[in-house]
Amino acid sequence: MTEMLTIFDEKEKPIGVKERDKVHEDGNWHETFHCWMFRAEGGNIHLLLQQRADHKKDFPSLFDITAAGHIEAGEDVLLAGVREIEEEVGLTVGAEDLIHQGDFKEELKDGSLVDREICRIHLLPWVKDMSFTIGEEVQDIVSVSLTDMEELMDMERSVKGISILSGDEKEVTRKNLVPHEKEYERYVFQAIRRYVAKL
Repeated sequence: MTEMLTIFDEKEKPIGVKERDKVHEDGNWHETFHCWMFRAEGGNIHLLLQQRADHKKDFPSLFDITAAGHIEAGEDVLLAGVREIEEEVGLTVGAEDLIHQGDFKEELKDGSLVDREICRIHLLPWVKDMSFTIGEEVQDIVSVSLTDMEELMDMERSVKGISILSGDEKEVTRKNLVPHEKEYERYVFQAIRRYVAKL
C-alpha cells in the first residue's frame, strides 16, 4: 500500500498530499516522529540508538534515533509515534508516555535523496524492565553515553556502545551515524539534559 504524506511549504503550512517516494524525490517538507530513549543513572545519561537494518534503502546499517518514522497524511502525531515505537523496537507505550520537546526542521541529503523533515521530537525514559523486540527495519539497539555522543559532534574519534540485546560491544563513530545536522543533535541533547535536570 502506497504511503501518503502531507507536504508543507517553508512556513510549515500544509499544501497537499503526495506519495512518500515522490516527496523525497522532490524534496518536499513533511512530518516525522522522533523518539529518543534515555536513562539517567548515577549522574550519567545513556541514550539508546537503533542500528538500522542492512537492507534499508536509506542509511543502511547506520546508528540512528531510538525510534522514528514518517507521519502519514491525516495521522495523529502521538498515535504515529506509538505505532513506530512498537514496530521498530517492540515496546507498547501510551501516547501519554511521550514527552514532546518541540519541533526541528532538518534536511538530510544522501545521493539523490533530499529528505526535508519537520521533526516532532519526543523523549521516552528507558527503564530496566522494558522488554525490547526489534522489527525487520532494525538490527540492534545500542546504549551509548550522552557525553560521548556530544563529543562525537566535534571530534573524530570512536566511542563504545553496548548492545542491550546481546551485550556485545559496538564501535560508534561519525561515519556510522546517520548524518543528522549538528544543530539538530545539539537541540536534542540539550533537551535531554534539561529534562533530566528537572527530575
